[in-house]
Amino acid sequence: VIRRLDLPKSATRAVDVVAGEELPQDGFSAAILTGSHNMVTDKPDWSERTAQWLRRQVENRTPILGICYGHQLLADALGGVAGPNPRGREFGNQKIRLKTAAKSDSLFGSLPKVFEGHCCHAQSALKLPAGAVCLGGNIHEPNHVVRFAENCWGVQFHPEFDVEATRYYIEQCKEVLSKQGVDTKKLSAAVGPTPESYALINRFANYCY
Repeated sequence: VIRRLDLPKSATRAVDVVAGEELPQDGFSAAILTGSHNMVTDKPDWSERTAQWLRRQVENRTPILGICYGHQLLADALGGVAGPNPRGREFGNQKIRLKTAAKSDSLFGSLPKVFEGHCCHAQSALKLPAGAVCLGGNIHEPNHVVRFAENCWGVQFHPEFDVEATRYYIEQCKEVLSKQGVDTKKLSAAVGPTPESYALINRFANYCY
């Protein structure tokens, strides 16, 4: 994520909330919530503390971008519902179609109507909070792109992933994906670069600065 921001390392700070590090209360201009191997529905203490922190930051209009777990946690923290996707897991390169509402969006307005993103998830934002706007999705994942509030977005896909990382996750989860009826060899072979998705994190940085 830090590499995709394309900012000096001194301009960023990583906070390991799982290890118990405290989230900052001031002195920062924006926040990105990454993915996680945990599940929002398990509600670990660190996740619940982060949810409380998120609610305060949204009230303060702090620019926020949630990725995968971060996306689902935003939905949960702001009054929506996160949980297992009834269609199963979504992995590999997947097409995301933007809605008309995305045309005027500060972050997604310049993206093509259809673009690809790397995916690796079992849970989703199943129900959006009041006031949230779905900006894009697909049949498997209707809420791939959501504007939760002013200056606050979530994406279910992984703009920080590359081809190697995506194929690695397919390999690690090939048994469960195969049981779901997915041809993992075909899925892995179809993985390729997703330039529009890659540019999203840097676009968020430019929006904030």
